[in-house]
Amino acid sequence: MIREFFYLQKSDRKVILTLLCVIVIALAVIFLTGGENDTSNVLVSADSIDTFGTSKHHRDSFRRQSYREGQRVGAPEGMRTVYVRTKVVYRDTSYRRGKALADAERDSVVARYQTKIRKGQHVVLNTADTTQLKTVPGIGPYFARKVIAYGERLGGYVSVNQLDEIEDFPLDAKEYLVIEKPSPRRLNVNRLSLNELRRHPYINFYQARAITDYRRLHGPLKSLNDLRLSKDFPQDAIDRLTPYVEF
Repeated sequence: MIREFFYLQKSDRKVILTLLCVIVIALAVIFLTGGENDTSNVLVSADSIDTFGTSKHHRDSFRRQSYREGQRVGAPEGMRTVYVRTKVVYRDTSYRRGKALADAERDSVVARYQTKIRKGQHVVLNTADTTQLKTVPGIGPYFARKVIAYGERLGGYVSVNQLDEIEDFPLDAKEYLVIEKPSPRRLNVNRLSLNELRRHPYINFYQARAITDYRRLHGPLKSLNDLRLSKDFPQDAIDRLTPYVEF
């Protein structure tokens, strides 16, 4: 076999010799380092501390010290020094009370931590934005948005009592709100179609149809009192809608 080796090309002989050298060096490294044990400090999780055989008191004391991420903790006597990596999670009040809180309930929690006006102070409801509304006790971001959205649908507020029409609205907040110089957006009931009329919160489908039927049969309305004979327009419905219509 050795004789055949010398019949190989020179380049092939070099490759074989190189591989043999690498194998010899690798075996030497394994032989020289295989019996050594690493006695350096190790990184372990908090759950593996029990393997050191310490008492429950030491384990509890040790874990209480390891709340900071990456903090180096001195172990009790007879134990190795270890590093503990612990994840810290911060939760706000509403999270601790449960993620399933309704929007209205969560809003009341948030509202408690905002700067609020005092008794005797007021916010003008028909001109306020969400920032001003959130200063009212009991009103947080959720109800501030609801108030603004409902005011847009109405065409503007003409009474604080209209807030009763918002579901679950905190009624105690009404004492901090006032109306000043209301100028609601008005609907021309003689020009709008049935679908356009019924978009207003105070006009349902049957009332919109009563208006269009009256126009078709009797001509333009001169007053909402023209509809008082309709079963769809009792007096309270006429009084509520009056500020929002024109002819």
